[in-house]
Amino acid sequence: MRGIKLTELIDVKILQRMQDAFSEFTGMASLTTDEKGIPVTKSSGFTHLCMDLVRKCEKGRCRCEECDRMGAIHTYENGTPTVYTCHAGLTDYAAPIMLDEYMIGSVIGGQVRKAPLDEAQERAMAREFGIDEDAYLEASRKIHFVDEVQIKRAAKFLTELAAVLSDMAYQNYIALQNSTKLEQISRSQTNRMVDIYSNMEKTFSLWIESAKLSLANHDPEAMAASMEVLVKNGNEILAAFGNTVEYVKMTDSGLSLKETAYNLQHIINDAIKIQRKAIRDKRNRVKINTSDEMSVCFFGDMGRLKQLMSMLVKIGNTFTEDGIIEINACTEKVDYADMIVMEVKDDGNKLQEGDIAALNKYMQHINMNLLNCTEEEEKSLFILRMLVEQLSGRILFETAADGGTVTRVIVPQLEMKQMRD
Repeated sequence: MRGIKLTELIDVKILQRMQDAFSEFTGMASLTTDEKGIPVTKSSGFTHLCMDLVRKCEKGRCRCEECDRMGAIHTYENGTPTVYTCHAGLTDYAAPIMLDEYMIGSVIGGQVRKAPLDEAQERAMAREFGIDEDAYLEASRKIHFVDEVQIKRAAKFLTELAAVLSDMAYQNYIALQNSTKLEQISRSQTNRMVDIYSNMEKTFSLWIESAKLSLANHDPEAMAASMEVLVKNGNEILAAFGNTVEYVKMTDSGLSLKETAYNLQHIINDAIKIQRKAIRDKRNRVKINTSDEMSVCFFGDMGRLKQLMSMLVKIGNTFTEDGIIEINACTEKVDYADMIVMEVKDDGNKLQEGDIAALNKYMQHINMNLLNCTEEEEKSLFILRMLVEQLSGRILFETAADGGTVTRVIVPQLEMKQMRD
């Protein structure tokens, strides 16, 4: 968030309209600045003294901007509207525009007087700025006198206006982050497809050479071995293509559910088969626990549920080495449907409490600032979240009592009568 500009999140025209409305309602001057106190809008209701005399000279302008900035900072630090006297002796008030804990701008108001005019002091100020004393004094006499109660009321109103702008800035920041993420996703899709094609080309070339060699030697065992490699690697590439297609569909809002009857145990077994090589490479073992009362047959999107289960197993395998990946599944009856609860527990301790909290916030769209993951890992998390949402489910990461991490997904599905295997 640090470094982002107010005008990148809220259009200047919107800032101007809200500022103009405030000035018209209160009869006082108003201006919106960036985090450094530099104006980003045109002044509203500014007095002749401030606009045409003080701010037109370099020294006066610099002092005005510094007063504006310090007033907003003081408001931010104290959490209350700040009423202060500017360098020219006028009463101003300020409220910060926040983006989370960062100040990205401020709204200031005022340019009124709450004490009698001191002509000698006004003439001294004019001389310091190099402004004609008579013109300066005449402009000072036209400044409105306002009592303390009215100033505090206007300052409170300005603070509420700044809070609205802060909320608007945050919502626009989230939208901007999502837009940037989708743009990055779009660029990465082409690279991903090119990589897959390149790997397929190499793999198929090896398969063809292996098959030719087997045929040339008339060796049935070698041919059978080639076919076994073909099937194994073919399933892996098919799964990779499936992820890529789903990824493109999700980011293009083209996802639709394909519901059919399925066996939940088969879903779990197939998910393990998809990740079998990765599990074997890390010397892990899988333990499956399902409740006795669970129906073996449900009606829903079998393909996406299998993909979801596969991703859960992949997550468990990522954080486990030479250990056990535990899969627990049960159902909870809710009205006419069953809530399928699928848990994958890993043996690792790689995720800290802060990491788990960040993951849960990401899954709830609360915080788009992800863990320090690779582009591929972030892409997997994006697919995982989209799958859960499209299945009308919810997902939760938590620390297991005996260490490691538990990933729990709950999705509603329709229970059916027993089906044949």
